[in-house]
Amino acid sequence: MLLAMGRFEAIRRLIGEFRGHKLAVFWIVVLGSLVSIIQPLCVKITEKVIDTLQAGVDPSFFKTIPLALVGVFLISGLSKYFYNTIRRTLSETVVCKLRDQLFHRFLYSPLSTQQKKRAGDFLSSIQNDLVQVSNGLETLYDLLKEPVAFIGLMGVAFYCDWRLALATLVVAPVVVLFFSWSGSAVKRYTAKTLINFSDIISLGQESIVGAQIVKIFRLEETLIRKFRSYQDHYYNMLRRSIQVQETATPAVEFVGALLMAGVLYYGAHRIAIGELTSGKLIAFIIAIGLAQMPIKKLNNSYLRLKIAEAAGERIFAYIDSPMPYRPDVRRVDSFQSTIEYRNVGLRYIEEWALRDISFKVNRGECVAFVGPSGSGKTSLVNLLPRLFEVSSGSILLDGTDIRELDVHDLRGLISVVNQETFLFNDTIWENIRYGRPEATEKEIREAAEMANCLPFVSRFTEGFQTRVGDRGSQLSGGERQRVAIARSLLKGAPILVLDEATSSLDSESEAMVQGALERLMKDRTVFMIAHRFSTIKKADRIYVIEDGQIGEDGTHSDLVSNQGTYSRLLERQVFV
Repeated sequence: MLLAMGRFEAIRRLIGEFRGHKLAVFWIVVLGSLVSIIQPLCVKITEKVIDTLQAGVDPSFFKTIPLALVGVFLISGLSKYFYNTIRRTLSETVVCKLRDQLFHRFLYSPLSTQQKKRAGDFLSSIQNDLVQVSNGLETLYDLLKEPVAFIGLMGVAFYCDWRLALATLVVAPVVVLFFSWSGSAVKRYTAKTLINFSDIISLGQESIVGAQIVKIFRLEETLIRKFRSYQDHYYNMLRRSIQVQETATPAVEFVGALLMAGVLYYGAHRIAIGELTSGKLIAFIIAIGLAQMPIKKLNNSYLRLKIAEAAGERIFAYIDSPMPYRPDVRRVDSFQSTIEYRNVGLRYIEEWALRDISFKVNRGECVAFVGPSGSGKTSLVNLLPRLFEVSSGSILLDGTDIRELDVHDLRGLISVVNQETFLFNDTIWENIRYGRPEATEKEIREAAEMANCLPFVSRFTEGFQTRVGDRGSQLSGGERQRVAIARSLLKGAPILVLDEATSSLDSESEAMVQGALERLMKDRTVFMIAHRFSTIKKADRIYVIEDGQIGEDGTHSDLVSNQGTYSRLLERQVFV
């Protein structure tokens, strides 16, 4: 009945998550039904007790009824224990599976997609939305259990007096209409609440990551005002949702009170004319009174399902977001000869970041890209591992368009060391091992030694087991870079991308890092963005990027003799 009130597409998806747990669902249904029929049995026993006492006490009565009560509540207790244990465990299993799917989709979604979505949206889904879905799953069990209790109690009521029971059903349409109105309102408010909560999480996350900027630019009060604005919107929507939800119980109880008043009036008349016994009337009143509880629970379940539906729609929209990678791709495990950019263009929303970029790099060569800040250098190298997809043209690896290759295989051939080195909040050892998780201890130590990590690692009491802190905050910039270089050395990829790898380091740190970089670059095909003259000069070919296009290219000597943009940049030492 409830599912017919709305589409419940997200709820149907959630129900589909139970397919692999049919045995658990079977026992939930069986045990839930046992729990539900206890109340009708107790009502029937009550009727028997009253009628027997009025008719005169039968000695055998006090032997059978107590034993029946003990048996009923023993079965009830055991059923409740196993029912609650199984259903709660199953709910957590489904929620963990959805959380895993969310995290999997987030990690495997393209960088361009991740950058379009706020981190707060993902964090809100993996936290708050899943809590609402978990609550909604609990209501699914009520939809299985409570109708059994309601039918059982109404069966007792019909047994006691079918005319009176039939009369009570006239309020059913009113209850159904109330369910529909309150459910739609709650879902509408919940959808807005979840968006508002995402705003709060996003602002909190940005404030933590950008704490230094917040303090330098004195943004505390500005962000507090913004936070309060988001929270006010969240509070207002939540308050309205709560008001609708809390209207449900008093409304159902008031309707029930009107119903009971009519039952008492009409029942007393039936007893007076001898058509109804006191035991049956009391049993009827108890049955109808208890039947309101399943109705209340079903109403609350409906409201919680609407909340879960709103949260589920957000979760499944994230899980179902399109993945641009083609399924019919080729596997690749090596780089043999050339990388070619052929008329490559890259467009961000309305503007072109790169236009008509063409060049070819042979295996083992080192090419450098220079140009003013914002000219498109980083965008150009980010296209190679497909962090972004080309908007026009193509990039060929050994003559094959990289879009035809398995993207994870392709990235296995490429290592990247950039200016903003990211380290996980883990040990130095583990951060190096991320380069190749299956590497041996000897290989990890060799990579660390080649990257000049040993001098600073030896200063720590815990050595390689020292935790680097959030984003590597416990290490200096040069130390973070050397760990990143060790990670790339361990990976052993034949293609290397260096994006301003030494630009933010002091002279001493740069010397240590530069030595490590030279070992890393040996026998590799290198794409380099750099601003140090000494680094650029060693490149086999230099490309000057201007406004998203190649302005000039050649060796260092060629470009100096041309007296063009490169020469002017060289004079001013402006390569960033």
